[in-house]
Amino acid sequence: MNRWFKQKLGRDIMVVLYSFLVVALVGSGIAYWYVEDRLAANEARLREVDERISRLNTLWDEWQAAQYDSRGYLLFGDTAALERARSKENEFQQEINWFKSVVQTRQGEIFADDLQNFHDFYFDVILPVTLEYGQSRSEGDVSETFIDPDTVASLPTAQRLIEQGAIQFSPERGIDTLGPIQQIETSLTDYKTLMNSEKEIVYAEWRQNNNILQFLWIASIVSFAVLILLFVQPFLRRQSRLISRLAVASDRLLKGEIVDLSDQMDREDEIGTMSRSFNKMAETLRDNERHLIEKNHELQAQQEELIAQQEELQAQQQELEEILEQTQQNEQHLAYRNELTETLAARDSLTAYPEIIEKLVAITDSEVGALVFVDATGSFSVTSHGLNETLTRQLLDSENSVLTRAMTLRTTVHSSKQVASDHPLPYPYYMYETAVPVHDPTDDSIIAFIYLVRYKDRFTQTQMGDIMSFARQLSLSLLRMRLFEEMTREKGKTERILDSIREAVIYVEHSTDDVFVNRPLYEMFPELDDITSRELAELSWNEWRETIATTVDQEDDFVTYTDRLFTDDFPHDSVSFSIRKGEMNLQMYAERIVVGGLSKGTLLVFRDITSETEAERLKSEFISTISHELRTPLSSIYGFTELMVKKQLPNEKQAKYLQTIHAETERLTHLVNDFLDVQRMEAGSQMYDREQLDIEPVIRDMMTFYEASSLKHQFELVTADDRPYELFADCQKFKQLMSNLLSNAVKYSPHGGKITIELAHHDQSVSIKVKDEGIGIPSEALDRLFDKFYRVDNSDSREIGGTGLGLPICQEIVRGHAGQIHVESVQHKGSTFTVVIPSYEHAVREEAQTTA
Repeated sequence: MNRWFKQKLGRDIMVVLYSFLVVALVGSGIAYWYVEDRLAANEARLREVDERISRLNTLWDEWQAAQYDSRGYLLFGDTAALERARSKENEFQQEINWFKSVVQTRQGEIFADDLQNFHDFYFDVILPVTLEYGQSRSEGDVSETFIDPDTVASLPTAQRLIEQGAIQFSPERGIDTLGPIQQIETSLTDYKTLMNSEKEIVYAEWRQNNNILQFLWIASIVSFAVLILLFVQPFLRRQSRLISRLAVASDRLLKGEIVDLSDQMDREDEIGTMSRSFNKMAETLRDNERHLIEKNHELQAQQEELIAQQEELQAQQQELEEILEQTQQNEQHLAYRNELTETLAARDSLTAYPEIIEKLVAITDSEVGALVFVDATGSFSVTSHGLNETLTRQLLDSENSVLTRAMTLRTTVHSSKQVASDHPLPYPYYMYETAVPVHDPTDDSIIAFIYLVRYKDRFTQTQMGDIMSFARQLSLSLLRMRLFEEMTREKGKTERILDSIREAVIYVEHSTDDVFVNRPLYEMFPELDDITSRELAELSWNEWRETIATTVDQEDDFVTYTDRLFTDDFPHDSVSFSIRKGEMNLQMYAERIVVGGLSKGTLLVFRDITSETEAERLKSEFISTISHELRTPLSSIYGFTELMVKKQLPNEKQAKYLQTIHAETERLTHLVNDFLDVQRMEAGSQMYDREQLDIEPVIRDMMTFYEASSLKHQFELVTADDRPYELFADCQKFKQLMSNLLSNAVKYSPHGGKITIELAHHDQSVSIKVKDEGIGIPSEALDRLFDKFYRVDNSDSREIGGTGLGLPICQEIVRGHAGQIHVESVQHKGSTFTVVIPSYEHAVREEAQTTA
């Protein structure tokens, strides 16, 4: 058992702590039970005493109330008071019985007997005598003001009680009632005094118990302190001393000193285990230290070897960096060469000369360079890099410059000279120049020079080879650019020629698939304006065709025709189609361009045949309309005349038929006259018999005519002033003009309404406005309203009919009088035709000036 405790340090600590805890719990339990028992006994006794005192006080108060009630009966004859006094008998008896049941002392037993005796005396003697005395007094047998003891003693009840010995009687004092009362009051006072003394005793015991409790609490604290000082503190001090030895040993081990814990290693608890482990760790550390010292020596040797290898690697790295730098320079030069070659091969090399000379300077490691171009007149143009204007002028004008000598010798010239100046280098240096001529491969003439300058070092053979190679490439580039410029000029000339053609043209080059178009094509297809000029230049023929085909209404016909352009089934006919939903009608035909027996390209021509197509449509529509307009009256005339020839008709019917034939004949005459008027107007042979004409009465006569022929319309003439509205006009043609306008106002107001004619004077003219409230004219038809044979194509106007010649005739009549006519209309709200014709004075004055 002892060994079991020694194996664990915690077990010793737990035994001490648990023992201390058990002692504390047992002592606290005993003290708590003892004090609790004493307190409960005191509390019970105190509660009992309080109850006795409370009941005693209640009994005393009740008894006093009964006495007052009996006295009230004697004094005032209040029987209710007497009954209340008598009703207390049982309550008093129950209280007396309670006191009897809790009797514990002799004094309590005497007090209970006194209570019972007084109860019997009061309810068996006093109350019956009082009742009888009160009844005698109420019956008049007794009339005294004060209670006379002799009268009371003479009552039958009193006599009977005296004889029985229940009441003490003496001839001098009468009936003795005060004696029992004083005796019971004395007994009550004594008993109350006894209870108060018992209560004080209980309080004294309570205070004694509290003192005992405080003593036990202080004693327990002192006991715990003594236990800690005697047992716990020595134990903890002993264990902490062992642990402190371990800490001191650890510090010494860190300092490299030898540590001896052999006296603690025999322990079987944790301290012994830690001591053994610590001793083993110390031995291990000493072994490791010896091993590390040996390893350190080995590493020092390896480090010396690595330093030697590092120095060797640094030398190799430096060599590789130099090779890498040289490689990067070669790559840079190669990149410059490739860029220079690409630039020379590009189309826009003419604008890249500064870039060319810059790269050439970089490739040859030169400091300064220039491209000197020679034109056909022998003039020079220079593109330089790092060459200021002074050096440029010296290069061109000096007879001894390398450029002048190269021009004279027609070969490459080198030069070197020492420069004493400290610019651009901060010390005197040598400047090496070279001028390489660039020959035209076609005639070996010199067209340019490459001029380069290096400081300090001459040009190497490799660099000179690069310069000569670039000179040959530059000559080819210049020759190519010359050809390209010539081609550009030819292309521009071709484009100007194509633009001068009124028809839209597309030329497709077979060998390159290049497409050339002229300006009218863009006007014909404004959709092409949405594509930038650069994108259009890069479009192939198929892309052009797809773009145009999106606008063609008959796309399949267009595609089928163009598919045949580059096949053996070349279309020699033309194809017609409309674009943008009939906005324009086009005719397209194709021609092959053959040069030297070879097909070089295909030319497509687009002709705008919109007006021709519209004229054909109007002509066809006019023939249909005029046929219909002529056939209707002719059929009526033919039918009525045949009826009159073959049958005998009454005179009334004959007259009616003749009127119909006359009206239809008049209608035919108007149609024919309109047609003839149009023909004359188109031929320019219309003659006007003009005279001074006041148009207001003429218009009123015509209004009267139309007002009589139409009951659904109201006519009104509005004049701005009272002056006559005079024109220098042909009266019959003016009537025809107004007749057409009023007729149209009536026809195109099929539901009736008001027709207003407004006349107004202006500075040099007179205006006539004809307003109606009819169906109006669509806005898209206003521009073509005065075209011959044109009729608005909608359901409303189609039902009304007409030849489409009335308004063109009106326009020709107005123009024949040097006037103007125009129309304003809102659909379904009406139209207003306005005619403005020069006034009579102005027309005569103009006529006179023309004649003069």
